[in-house]
Amino acid sequence: MIAYIAEIIPISFSDYPKEPCCVIFFSGCNFDCGYCQNWKIKKQSEEHAIDIEKIKEIISKNNLITACKISGGEPLLQLEALLEIGNFVKSLGLKFGIDTNGSMPNALKKAISLLDLISIDIKAPLKMERYAKITGLSNPPLSSIIESLKIAIQSNAYLDVRIVVIPGFNDSIEDVKSIVKVLKELGYENRSSKSSFTLMEFVPENAHREEFRKLSNTSLKNLMDLASSIELSNVKIYHRAFPITL
Repeated sequence: MIAYIAEIIPISFSDYPKEPCCVIFFSGCNFDCGYCQNWKIKKQSEEHAIDIEKIKEIISKNNLITACKISGGEPLLQLEALLEIGNFVKSLGLKFGIDTNGSMPNALKKAISLLDLISIDIKAPLKMERYAKITGLSNPPLSSIIESLKIAIQSNAYLDVRIVVIPGFNDSIEDVKSIVKVLKELGYENRSSKSSFTLMEFVPENAHREEFRKLSNTSLKNLMDLASSIELSNVKIYHRAFPITL
């Protein structure tokens, strides 16, 4: 089986909670986010094509990891390859997780039994105009994203809901509270220790579109102020200065 993979990071200590993991970046994405740092792998190319057996070999020889995570791009666009790698990872006794934009709930359902971690990136308050402004989509699939959140919340996997906080786009207390309100309505609070809500620094240097490259990065104070306003447990901040859990 051939998969489209742009990069493999042999070991990371920041992509999987409390686990050293390898990170596999699938190429191809169905969003066109202006702030995206990985925009160069938005499109699949032949140079990314690789036999999954080679990926399995790389994973099996890595004795330093306890988990594997598929990122991207949007991993669920290559569902068959994701399931193949996931089953192999689990056969080795490793934990398995994905990053996703939440736009493909049917694919998520097919993968959910393999997943120990689901990281869902929420771009903005779940309103058409707000989401369109960041994702570059004229008709962002909000109902699919809500369905994916529901699937993740009802699963046994650890759920990390993440927001890249972008100055002028989604950085107000009202914006974050709007997202938290949806999560609460879906039953997020019932998951206790099996979930986290992460506010992440926006880094403009490598952003996809010029409009976003002209912005300043998110200040640590802004992230801390937002975190303090959130009525959820296990709120995290990731900033280049240092990570904090509040």
